Amino acid sequence: MARRVDGLDFLNTYLQDALNPQKGKARIPLLNKKFLKTFGRDCDSILTHFGFTTEFEQDGEEVTQVWYLPRPEEAKGPFESTLRNTVEDARYELNTIIAKIPESERVGARHKALYPTPSRDHIERALGCLDYDKVKGRIETRSANHEEDHPHYASLGAVGDFSDALILFAFARQTAEDVESRSYYYECLADLAEGRKSEELQMQVAILGSQGFTTRREVEAAYRYFGIEPAHAMHINDEHIIGTFKSRLSDVSAAMADDTRRQLRIIGEARDSATIRAEAAGALETYEQALSWLDLTADQADDFVPTMVSLKTSDNPECMETARKAVRLIADHRNSDRLRQYLKDGNMTAPEMDLGEAYALFSISDRTATVDFDVMKTTIAFAPPESAEKMQKAYLMIEQDQATNLNNRSSQSEVRRNNYPLESWPVGLRNIGNTCYLNSVLQFLFTIKPLRDLVLNCDAFLQDPSPEALSGKKVGRTAVTAERVEVAQKFIHELRTFFQHMITAPTDTVQPAIDLAALALCKTDSPQSAPKSPELKAAESKDPASADQAPFIGPMPAPSNGVDASDTVAVDAVMADDKSDTSMQAMDFQNQPKDATTEAVPAPPSRAPPIPPRPAPAPPTKSKLGNIEESARQQDAAEVLSNIFDLFSCAIQGKGILREEEQLDTIKELFFSDVTSVRNIKPKPEKSSELRDHFLVSPGWRDRNLYATLDDDFGLSEMEGGVTKYDYIDKAAPIQIINLRRLQFDRVKGEQVYDRSHIGLETTLYLDRYLGKTQSLPQLDLLRLREAQWDKQRQLRILDERKDELRRTEIEGLDLSDTIDETSAFIQELSRKYEQPGGDALPTPPPELADALSIKAEHLKKELEHISAEMTQLEADIDRVFAASRDHPYRLHAVFTHRGGTKGGHYWIYIYDFQNGMWRKYNDDLVTLANESDIFESEKVAMPAASTGVVYIREDLINDLTEAVRRNPTPIEAVPKVNGHSTQSNDVQMQDADDDLPPLEPVAYQDVQVIDGVEKV
Repeated sequence: MARRVDGLDFLNTYLQDALNPQKGKARIPLLNKKFLKTFGRDCDSILTHFGFTTEFEQDGEEVTQVWYLPRPEEAKGPFESTLRNTVEDARYELNTIIAKIPESERVGARHKALYPTPSRDHIERALGCLDYDKVKGRIETRSANHEEDHPHYASLGAVGDFSDALILFAFARQTAEDVESRSYYYECLADLAEGRKSEELQMQVAILGSQGFTTRREVEAAYRYFGIEPAHAMHINDEHIIGTFKSRLSDVSAAMADDTRRQLRIIGEARDSATIRAEAAGALETYEQALSWLDLTADQADDFVPTMVSLKTSDNPECMETARKAVRLIADHRNSDRLRQYLKDGNMTAPEMDLGEAYALFSISDRTATVDFDVMKTTIAFAPPESAEKMQKAYLMIEQDQATNLNNRSSQSEVRRNNYPLESWPVGLRNIGNTCYLNSVLQFLFTIKPLRDLVLNCDAFLQDPSPEALSGKKVGRTAVTAERVEVAQKFIHELRTFFQHMITAPTDTVQPAIDLAALALCKTDSPQSAPKSPELKAAESKDPASADQAPFIGPMPAPSNGVDASDTVAVDAVMADDKSDTSMQAMDFQNQPKDATTEAVPAPPSRAPPIPPRPAPAPPTKSKLGNIEESARQQDAAEVLSNIFDLFSCAIQGKGILREEEQLDTIKELFFSDVTSVRNIKPKPEKSSELRDHFLVSPGWRDRNLYATLDDDFGLSEMEGGVTKYDYIDKAAPIQIINLRRLQFDRVKGEQVYDRSHIGLETTLYLDRYLGKTQSLPQLDLLRLREAQWDKQRQLRILDERKDELRRTEIEGLDLSDTIDETSAFIQELSRKYEQPGGDALPTPPPELADALSIKAEHLKKELEHISAEMTQLEADIDRVFAASRDHPYRLHAVFTHRGGTKGGHYWIYIYDFQNGMWRKYNDDLVTLANESDIFESEKVAMPAASTGVVYIREDLINDLTEAVRRNPTPIEAVPKVNGHSTQSNDVQMQDADDDLPPLEPVAYQDVQVIDGVEKV
């Protein structure tokens, strides 16, 4: 009798012979003894299924039935249903079944069972999860080590062995696709960061928290604060919530008003409601909002404004900054010098004369006739001293009226902001609201000749927005849509108009159009949608100038020498202006009396306020200036430039295709370097390449030169699993942008801190040490030099870790040696106090303890000095490794500079004029000659200025790529009228480019994705 293994074994043999046909093995007689005993006629259907055929053969007079083996065709694709695939699959299945039979029963079988190769790797490769980054220390998968993942992993669409970077990616995708649940996802991320004890995740949680993210528990508490059950929140509209807020606000004390606004802000962020966020911020963006906040009407004169300010601020001194912004908005709308004077010193001048009174002072009765300005000047010259000032004002009013209505102009030159000739000096850029960094970027871009020429002649390079022309166009590895092109081309048109004004303006300054600033700070990948990704949310402000004490870019007084940085108040900015006379410091309302008593907190209302009938609410809108201020609140330097580069690439035609189908264009040619990353893995190193428009380096908490920071970025670093990695530049761009990461996360304090270390800049930077090969050194020789450098860098890192241990303490401004020294002094003072006669007899530390601490502090101080000296020497040794490598020089062209801290400051830029051999400082509307010491030396003040980005130009292309000055001022007499009014003034205020171009489709700026966030670390 046949064994159970025999049928499987014989069938496996037949199928193997069918796949590998040999002469003499193609037929099986039905009367074969083994065949009959094993299969008989019971298995005919199985054999037929596998392609066996039966025939009758005559051998003499005897007729015999014969089975013929299958005849599978040639191999085809694995997904095609063929006989060969069926036979091969059957053999795998037969082998598996045979392997399950006990080995004792398989004795004598023709085929030794082969245990199949696990298909897990193939399945994971097909699913794209075979070789993803895993958290350090956990290599096995969840099914292998029997660990059960926390449910928060599943909520984020992740698994427990994901690396921190993948966890953050999963969080970003979840919050981008499911905005309504982002509080829950943030709660999941925060809990996982705590559970994994991950510094990187904890840092990102802190950053997201500063940008307005809240947990689900905080959102539920906020709803309950207003008497709303969280389960009912989804059925309640924004208007009801705002009505409840206003009712509660009127019932609470001034001390609780901030908390009430904070609770509303949490709800606004959770609902992604711009209306609720604006209400929580109490933001003032328009003239009408300013009037409403001060309870004024448009027909009330300026004299009513101080009265209403006094009434508002006497009851609630905390709203002082809001009052100041309301006054500023009204002053700007009315062009009122009296209100500006009130902002400056708290006093208002006498009411302005009207135009009729001005003419009457000069005895001119006919205001429609041209006047003789020379006669009027003579009249002023002989007027009594007490009348001269008033007559001068009347003269200026008449001059403006005559120029506007009768084209009668005075030959008198206008007031200048500097003494440099207009035709040979760059214009300054007015700050239109938190745009000091953007002004610096625009000044830099204007000096790049190919870029400026492209903008001025943009019509010849614009992309056709038709679907056919956009097919295959990718920017930032993302397909470009017609909407994206539309936004980008509007930006180019606005920039062209702006550059033309910078060239032809008959004044010292020009003012960017609001549209230009809005477009420069917006994302182009989703122009019609509101920002959704987590890194693009910013905390809302409790007044128009700050968001939970996190102000944004704009005017602010400079900290003086000797004044502690903590006393500096960032009034209007994260990167605030240090020179504007609208800095809210001159208008001294702080001297107004405050109520010294603490008000009792009234009980909350017992019921929600009734909802009055209202028309259907219009969709919330936000002004362009509001978008600018919001997006500039916490600017990331690299993101602004990168976004502008994307706008250029989307707007213009490509010159070719790079890898990954990325568009090749002028921007890529000028600014993008091709960088190769090498991972030293076995059996051979693995290389990957990417295009970078800048390099991001860290100061490292110590004064050092720029080479040292770049060495850290390009040096050998160790990754998880002991794998090492290094980068080199395969093809260097002619313009190199290097950004310095000034904001770091302090794991001890659990907050962001500002690294003010001085970075020594080189006038000439040699890129040889960062290239794959140079003109004089092949790749292998350059690698040997790098290996010598890496050895010294390893020593440097060891010293740096020890120095960090000696430097970091929980006490602001004290390192470890200073802390111990202060402790010793305290113990000595304590001992002296209680040793005095008549003093309390209390136990005191032994006297030798203070001496021991002093000695220990001195040892630590000497060790710190020794480490610093040794690190300086090692960095000098590293520089000497490449001392002879000078084939690729780059010259310093621009330095982006910032003074301030994590929550306040101001940007400006230094730009070198290669044609005239001078440095200039571009500080918003003021462009002055710069001292080299300001650029290359460290300031000895409490809050020194710090370089945040530097730009180098390839030395042989300096004159081709840069031109700091291009001016052709239009004579005053030739200035055209705009909207019926002369553009003659001390400043040229730009009009939107739409005035000179065919109308484009309307772009919903209130929904444009804008850039927010501090520099990420």
